[in-house]
Amino acid sequence: MDGHHQITDLLRGTSDAARDKSRISKYDAAYKVDGNLAHNDQEFTNMYYDLATDFYEYGWGQSFHFATKYKGESFKEHIVRHEHYLASKIGIKEGDKVLDMGMGVGGPLRNIVRFTNADVTGVTINAHQVKRAHELTVPMGPHIRSKCTYKQGDFTNMSFLEDETFDKIYSIEATCHVKDRTKVFGEAMRLLKPGGLFASYEWLMTDFYDKDNEEHRKIKRGIEHGDGLPDLIGISDAVGALETVGFEVVEHFDLNEWAEKVYGPKNVPWYAPLEAGWTIDGWKHTYVGRKITENLVRVMEAVGVAPEGSLDTALMLEDAARNLVAGGQQNLFTPMYLVIGRKPVA
Repeated sequence: MDGHHQITDLLRGTSDAARDKSRISKYDAAYKVDGNLAHNDQEFTNMYYDLATDFYEYGWGQSFHFATKYKGESFKEHIVRHEHYLASKIGIKEGDKVLDMGMGVGGPLRNIVRFTNADVTGVTINAHQVKRAHELTVPMGPHIRSKCTYKQGDFTNMSFLEDETFDKIYSIEATCHVKDRTKVFGEAMRLLKPGGLFASYEWLMTDFYDKDNEEHRKIKRGIEHGDGLPDLIGISDAVGALETVGFEVVEHFDLNEWAEKVYGPKNVPWYAPLEAGWTIDGWKHTYVGRKITENLVRVMEAVGVAPEGSLDTALMLEDAARNLVAGGQQNLFTPMYLVIGRKPVA
């Protein structure tokens, strides 16, 4: 089974305490401000994933990320290929010790283990995600289980991991939960062996974003609110942070632009799964599918089957979807700016 499949699974997966009315109200209120956000990154990331993890798994699967897509690929095919591409870019191979920073429920980690037979450790700040990762790994057999390690912790301060432990480190759409990227990139630098490679798919505002444009600011804030983020940063900020902590920048580019060039008329935009009105392949993440889910949750909360706050959580995620599509259509935002850095040998 690929995670939660039924609406009832979604609503009973997280405890009522994790998704209650007061927590979603506190969360929503933090984003109703003009200017810079002031909340604690770690607190709100953990709160967000208590609220959203089961919705993500229900609607998107075990891999919580976007991907380039070639016309004709299934939803699952393009998601897995995106993970394999990242693994191949930094040469993850059998025998490597690898770290996944911000693993979610471990979908990409398990796919990369199957692809490379490397030993991969995943870290997430959220206890519910660690629990789900273990549950989802059980059916995969003893060999895959032996290659997957899951830890709960803050990826800006992984004192439970020793210096220069890993051959390769990657992060998939996770570092966006920390505005100051030097904190997370610095930990990657500390934990890599000399000569080791770090790669990350970054959520960034593009050079087309204009902070003086009110519509642009609303789209940016909608993405931040719907995805549990601090202030989103720009391309030069992320690349600069990589350099600041001491990485040699191997390459950096927007994989969205790469796909447009390489795939040409066969390219399917990364935001297309959210934009689609209806499709049998992954229908739950389409506009129609999300509206069906929203209305089911509305009824179930009203009659007491779903905990209070479930509908507000669904509406929060709809805010994300709507603004992600707008940000993608206007090329203001990319969820797949690839940065690769090497730790110097000496």
